[in-house]
Amino acid sequence: MWLTGSATATAALHTALSSPSTTTAPSPLRFLFLAAGPLLLIAAVGLLLRRRSRLRDLAQPLAIPRAVFAAAHRADEAGIRERAAEEVARLAGHTQRNGAAPATTERAGESCATAEALLRLARGVPDLAGVFALVHEGCAALDGSKAPLPLCFFHPLHGPAIRRIPWRPSDDGERFQVGACATCVRALRARREPDTLTVEQAGRPVPYFDVPPEDSLWSATGYGSLLTDTSLTTHVQRALDPAR
Repeated sequence: MWLTGSATATAALHTALSSPSTTTAPSPLRFLFLAAGPLLLIAAVGLLLRRRSRLRDLAQPLAIPRAVFAAAHRADEAGIRERAAEEVARLAGHTQRNGAAPATTERAGESCATAEALLRLARGVPDLAGVFALVHEGCAALDGSKAPLPLCFFHPLHGPAIRRIPWRPSDDGERFQVGACATCVRALRARREPDTLTVEQAGRPVPYFDVPPEDSLWSATGYGSLLTDTSLTTHVQRALDPAR
């Protein structure tokens, strides 16, 4: 009885060992999917992050980065010119890609073209500061700002003004409301002279706004602060092409 059972079990074991296995080998496609899965997941996450970044950029106001102003303020004329050229190119790219109304795109395009023309003819830091002011005006147009503040009246390379403050060029002069950055606002509140953009006159540096307005486009416009009815772009266009 034991021998019969043992023989039967041995025969069954022999049959199992000698029969072809019914277990199939893993398919190469399975390994391919296992290897590609993580890569596809990483790619999908990357696309999602880039999309969120683009949406975040669209939601933020278009403006010259403050770091650009900080670098330009520290740079020499060549460095300022280089950064001005970069911001003109950046505005041109935004103008071409934006989905704003045609009138808005046209205003920004005019500011950009005028900034580019001024950049070619710029003869010093005051003119290069004017390039930044024009780019700032073009950015404000694309951003849809109704009454944007100009760059800082006292030194445009300080960056955008945070508010308008009363200012009088002399004790008996007319009072103006000019844009000022945070640093200049603090200086004036402390009754200190703000850091100002200077030009050479009679062999010595003087604040640009001390030059007679008839002799200086920037003194006449304050880089936009002294304008109420027309844009800085229009004034610069007229200065570059008196036939306009």
